[in-house]
Amino acid sequence: MDNWPGDNEGVQGPELMERMRKHAERFDTEIIFDHIHTANLSERPFKLTGDAGSYTCDALIIATGASAMYLGLESEETFAGKGVSACATCDGFFYRNKPVAVIGGGNTAVEEALYLANIASKVTVIHRRDKFRSEKILSEKLIEKAANGNVEIEWNHTLEEVLGDDMGVTGMRIKSTLDNSTKDVDVHGVFIAIGHRPNTEIFKGQLDMDDHGYIRVQ
Repeated sequence: MDNWPGDNEGVQGPELMERMRKHAERFDTEIIFDHIHTANLSERPFKLTGDAGSYTCDALIIATGASAMYLGLESEETFAGKGVSACATCDGFFYRNKPVAVIGGGNTAVEEALYLANIASKVTVIHRRDKFRSEKILSEKLIEKAANGNVEIEWNHTLEEVLGDDMGVTGMRIKSTLDNSTKDVDVHGVFIAIGHRPNTEIFKGQLDMDDHGYIRVQ
């Protein structure tokens, strides 16, 4: 993260999360690990029900985040956990000194590619357009890596199929958005980074949301 105040050299997300946890615990914050599956916000105190218990509160901060979206390819599902991932910081170390691919062109994709470039032997970025949708500072970093490092960008291409065998991913087939031609690329890992879906299902019908399921704030 390059836009966090006070970290002029940038900071990795997991490191920042750990700092925040320790900061909260220093002020005797009680931290409970549970999965909340039901929320009743119709009256106070609000009631939350999880796998391990029920909780009430007079004020609620919703910070449920979002889950990674996938393309919906059959081969993507076949190799999920066997070379297909949506989290470079979670699974990137499995591909040290191996070639990998990142699918997408927004902030998530560019950040994943930059992270993997420090681990993998080569990172191939597949983007369906001819320019990134990410923040300028991120895209400039990645384009510089492509010019002077171990990153290759396949503009105007989409992922057609993930290739592999019983051992896992061995490559991918990509398709040109310009002439529909296809080609195979050897990779050991494919990281899908096409966006996220908000984890707000339990609040539907209770809070105002946009068409994508994100909660509107005032």
